[in-house]
Amino acid sequence: MSEQAEIANDQAIEYWKQNRFGEAIAQWEEALRMNPQVAEIYHNLGNAYAHQNLPDKAIESLKQALELDPALVEAHHKLGCIFYDQGHRELAISSWNQALEIDPDFREALHNLHLAEGTPQFDVNSEIPEYEHREAEEDEQQLSPLARVGRWFGRVFGKGQ
Repeated sequence: MSEQAEIANDQAIEYWKQNRFGEAIAQWEEALRMNPQVAEIYHNLGNAYAHQNLPDKAIESLKQALELDPALVEAHHKLGCIFYDQGHRELAISSWNQALEIDPDFREALHNLHLAEGTPQFDVNSEIPEYEHREAEEDEQQLSPLARVGRWFGRVFGKGQ
């Protein structure tokens, strides 16, 4: 990633933490204009769009993230939540299954899949348990700083809040 895009991504995260959502989205969009090949930025932007109730833009950004990094488990999960909210149960189940193929212990995907298959309807935003991803500390240390930020963002905001 270019240094300018990384700076813009970091600034967007700071705006987000300050509840300056519009400014955060604008920063992520700018970061992508600088470097459109970073899955984590698309993921961050997709989560932000979902948070702002812009599901079509969220889906587009999350799909772009997955084109660049098909193993981005949090993006598969978030797509499932958005699809389910839109009434696309089968797409949601497919997305959650893809997340589980990557990380069989991904608790939210397991939980949502169980509920979707056993319950006619549920609110994914209120039913998702707290995220407890079981990664070894050494795995986190091997990630680039941007990948760690992307993973952190997915943990914090990947619940569809």
